[in-house]
Amino acid sequence: MGIEEFIEVSNKAASVDELFALYKQAMADLGFDRLIFSLMTDHLAIQRRAGHGIILNYPDDWMKFYMEKKLEVLDPVRHKLYIAPGVFTWQSLSEHSTLTKTQSNCLSMGDEAGLHDGIGIPLRGPRGAIAGIGAASSGGGVNPDKNTLSRAQLLSQQFYTAFLSLEQKPETLPFVRLSDREQEVLKWCAAGKTRPDIAAIMVLSEDTIRFHMKNILRKLDASNVTLAVLKALHMGLIQV
Repeated sequence: MGIEEFIEVSNKAASVDELFALYKQAMADLGFDRLIFSLMTDHLAIQRRAGHGIILNYPDDWMKFYMEKKLEVLDPVRHKLYIAPGVFTWQSLSEHSTLTKTQSNCLSMGDEAGLHDGIGIPLRGPRGAIAGIGAASSGGGVNPDKNTLSRAQLLSQQFYTAFLSLEQKPETLPFVRLSDREQEVLKWCAAGKTRPDIAAIMVLSEDTIRFHMKNILRKLDASNVTLAVLKALHMGLIQV
């Protein structure tokens, strides 16, 4: 299945199960028939906690061993997913990274479990969320050249986008609009500035700053400035 076709059919998927089935088909065409999708961090936009392997078709025996031995903490692929700018091969971790003996063994055990020619695909979501996909071949023989890796990255990003769309809860993100002035006030609050400090920085009266803060608390349904800052950060209304 080509990228354009996958985009079209994945956007029509009615469920996450249907979406993953389509994704498996598309990735299998590249030679990667074993997949694991994880939420590396909490995903506030869809109210989902971080979780390893929330969707997967890795071998059951391997996953049982992996969890029993707590390999999630040691797995160099997972570590790399947090910081990698794009898709990478598992082999590159051994060739170009300083791995501990235990981490190297983790990769070797995965290969012995039938996960060959593996790649890691980092995914960046809303509000700083991070997800990741591990893909491998049960039969081996995949040539992970640049074109193959790029196709895998594009397919995976579309899968992730469609997954977020399916999981999105309309009531999760109430529409809130802060004025430019209110955003600026809240940014200075996030920086730890007091009301007199903010008034001096913005060349406004303390009464004006108090007025803006009152509106901010009302709009964000927050009882104090600290809560307002946290809500604004989670909703992507301000950045610090």
